[in-house]
Amino acid sequence: MSKKAETAVENLVLPIIEQMGYEYVGTEIKKLGDEKELIIYADKEGGLNLDDCETISREIDPMIEELDPINENYYLCVSSPGLDRPLKTQRDFKRSVGKTVDVKLYKALNKQKSFTGELIDFSDEGFTIKMQDKEIEFLNKDTAIVRLHIDI
Repeated sequence: MSKKAETAVENLVLPIIEQMGYEYVGTEIKKLGDEKELIIYADKEGGLNLDDCETISREIDPMIEELDPINENYYLCVSSPGLDRPLKTQRDFKRSVGKTVDVKLYKALNKQKSFTGELIDFSDEGFTIKMQDKEIEFLNKDTAIVRLHIDI
């Protein structure tokens, strides 16, 4: 049920958010005790701030209320996806070219499942990173997750 509701919300809010000049990133429904949280992730160049989240929320809230996608009580939350969000879309990869990424594979490649390197290229089928003067190509179907690398 939740995937169907997420898709219905996405179809409703995506054009509105993008028309406002933001990038729609995704929708998630989380259970919080007896209630649920409907989270709409959005972004923009330079990152989203609290005022942006409030602006988006005020615009989409009445339409989501009318759609009534969740049969239980829920809270609407508009949020930035965060630095550690997975790269999923072509837009995510394009924005991340030249940046350091962490790659985790489902199955080991040369006895290794985790890689860190500079994202240098991508396509619909996969992407390439550069590690110590060596380029490694990965297929999306073999990749569990790709995230921007965060130095701690």
